[in-house]
Formats: sequence, C-alpha cells, structure tokens
Amino acid sequence: MTRLRNDPTHKQTLDALGTILLAPRDPASEQFTKAIEYIFALPSEQFEQLLKQAETQRVLRRSLEVLKDCALRQPNRHAQLLDTWLVADDQRVRKVLNFAHGIVTAFERRSYPVAVIKTLDHWPDTGSDVDLLAAGNDNEICGIFGKEFGATRQEQSWGDRLAHKFNFQIPGLAELVEVHIGCLGQTGEQKKLAADVLSRSLRRQYDDCVLPVSSVEDRIIIATLQRMYRHYYIRLTDIVNIMTSLANQPVDFVKLKAIAEASSVWPGVATLVTIVSQHGAQYGAPIVALPDFFAAAARFNSARTYVDQKFVRVPLMPEAANLYLNQVAENGRRHDFRAMARLSLQPMLATAAFVAFRLTGNDKGVW
Repeated sequence: MTRLRNDPTHKQTLDALGTILLAPRDPASEQFTKAIEYIFALPSEQFEQLLKQAETQRVLRRSLEVLKDCALRQPNRHAQLLDTWLVADDQRVRKVLNFAHGIVTAFERRSYPVAVIKTLDHWPDTGSDVDLLAAGNDNEICGIFGKEFGATRQEQSWGDRLAHKFNFQIPGLAELVEVHIGCLGQTGEQKKLAADVLSRSLRRQYDDCVLPVSSVEDRIIIATLQRMYRHYYIRLTDIVNIMTSLANQPVDFVKLKAIAEASSVWPGVATLVTIVSQHGAQYGAPIVALPDFFAAAARFNSARTYVDQKFVRVPLMPEAANLYLNQVAENGRRHDFRAMARLSLQPMLATAAFVAFRLTGNDKGVW
C-alpha cells in the first residue's frame, strides 16, 4: 500500500484553522488555546497567508469571527487587519446575497423550480461563486440572465456540457453564477436526484434574504458528488459544514442512506462522512456517534487521506477509482443506462484534462 505523506506547513495551517472552528471555545480547552496562540504569534505576512488559506478553504468569515472575538479579549497586533478583512468580506457577502435573491425571484416569477446549492452550505461564508440548481428550458433560463441581469454567458468546458451547467458573469458581481439545469454530478448522471433535491428544498433566512436551499441530507449527498466523485480532495469547509450539521441539525441517517443508495453513491457518502468525523475529532470537535451501517459501507477512512497543496487529498488509486467503479456497477444493477453512458465518459474527460494541464498548465476548457 502506498505510503501517504502530509505537507507539514499546509497541515499545520489546516489543523490550526480546524481547531479554532470545531474545538470548544473555552479558555480551559488546551487544544483551542494553543491554536489561538499559534495563530496570533505568526508574523504579519504569515498571518495574512493564513487568512488567505482560510479563504481558499471557504472558512474565512467563520475564522475571522473567532479570531476577532479572541482579539477583543486579548488585544494583539493583528486586530486592525482582522477588522479590515471583516469589513471587506461583509460587503462581499451582502452583495452575493442580494444578487442570489434577485436571481431566485426572477426564476420563481416564471415558475421555474430553483434552489441555491453549495453556496450557502458554508454560511456565513459563501464560497467563490453562486451555485444554483434549476429545472426548465435551457434557452429560456439562460435568457433570464441576459435580459434581467445583463449577464455574459461564459464558454462551456467539455465537463460543463456533460454536467449540463452554465456559468454567467453578472455586472457588479465578482463571483460567477453557475446554474445546473435538471441534473447533478460530474457527467450530469444524477437526473432524478436533481429533481428530488428541488422538491425537498427548504426556505431559510440569511440576513434579510429568504432563499430556497437543499435539505441537510441533500447537502451531504451533493458534497459527496463534488469531493469523492469529482475533485478527489476535501476542503476544510466540508469538514466544518458536515460536523456542524451532525452536531446541531437533525440529520436523518436512514433517509440519507436511502437517498444515497438510490443515487448509487452510498459508499462515497459513508466514506466522506467517516473521514469528516475522524478529521473533526482530531480538531477537537465533539465525537459524533455514527450508525454502524456507515462503518460497514465506508471503503476507507482518514488514514488513507493526506494534506497536500492545501487540501485533504483522496488518493486516485485505488480509493477514488474503486468508488467510481462501484458507482458504475450500481447504476448497471439499477438499469440506469443513461447514467452509465455518461459515467463511461468520465475517464476520457479526466485524461483529456490531465493532458491539457500538462501542456498548457490549465484544464479549464476540459474539466
């Protein structure tokens, strides 16, 4: 078995951020106190690098709030920089929410089912783009962005075409808006799941905006599609989001398993939740007791992950490859030939992306 090695610098940063976000915020908590002391002792340049890493991990706002609270109780040289970043992020998030609300309103006015996915899973962080799931006619949905928001439709990559998603640049909004129309998954294989996610969506309030978002079980499924079947790396926000949901929201484990099985991704879901719970425990989060059927279905655990290039990585061989093959086999068992046909293109797409990256340093036109 291949020995996996962590990048020590990035792992130390990830551990510190994970600890301040998940460990009990109690002066008596040695793990939390040591993480705060480590962060505040960083030179200014390294401290700002840590904040940039928090931004990459989609935990910037939550990290800023914890650090600001600690700085108020124990003033330090980084307090002014924290204020600057908080003000800037507050302005950015307000703009994202206002645009998301405007887009959702435009869709609902035309009776197009729509939900905000992924973007608000990180709340009060919002990520690097605005993700929507919608159902309806491609041309009409794309037309909404041009007519109502003056948006420019971005060129689709091969992966975008397979996944049936479109990206738009709206004047006044720095983030791209990504719309998945009628399906989910790297190759658009999850058609029924997409319809079910829309039907199960819930309305939640974010500041002064009420928006439709996916249920907690669907959030975990969508995160699994993204992390275990597409990118093969886990951001810190995935660990924080899922751990927070397991601790504070009533996750229906039986329902989660049923949805995942129907979508042929139950081993991936069980594996991701297992990995997340183990990493969360390392960061000092309260232990979450998972049902035995998670351990029975998980294909590997956190011991087979490693920190490299800023993220918690999932090895492609054999771990990710086995999950992919199981997904194909499960769709075959369910006679979902549409999903099988689309999934069969994923290895070719991944190979093309790898070649493009090696030749040009960029795989965006492919992946």
